[in-house]
Amino acid sequence: MEEKRNLEEIILNGTEDDLAQLRVWLFKESVRLENHESALSERYERLEADEQAFREKMDKAERKLENASKKLNNDKALFEQRLKILNSGFEQLNNDKKKLEADFIRLEREKMYQRENEYDALDLLFRGANTPLTLKKRYKDLMKMFHPDNISGDAEMVQLINQEYAALCRQYDMSAFN
Repeated sequence: MEEKRNLEEIILNGTEDDLAQLRVWLFKESVRLENHESALSERYERLEADEQAFREKMDKAERKLENASKKLNNDKALFEQRLKILNSGFEQLNNDKKKLEADFIRLEREKMYQRENEYDALDLLFRGANTPLTLKKRYKDLMKMFHPDNISGDAEMVQLINQEYAALCRQYDMSAFN
């Protein structure tokens, strides 16, 4: 405020030199203010450019985030679809496993029944062979009938006959006859 009074006093009462100095000072001050205004203007333009660049970066980041979010949702949907397929596959495998287990149990029962029938047949085949000599003759006759080289031969039956014959031989203690 004191500076304002000094300026007014110089303007009203000042000499030519004082007025010339005032003019120089006012010129310098106006140049300084213009430079300052120009610098502020440049800073403002830079700030606007920075703000624009920042907005562009934000828009780009938002688009990128949106695309990533869409991709994630698509991947999630694909994953869920594949998981559903796998689960249905596992269910089908479980059902097939249960069916196979049931079939296996059924087949085992049939095999046991068939073995019982085979053992019953073996009892019939060796029935009446009460002596070691008749047992040996019956064994030879059975081997001729069921030998795998014959047309009606059966390798499994031959194995069963051999097992039964060995068991009967132990009963009669026929180690000397073999």
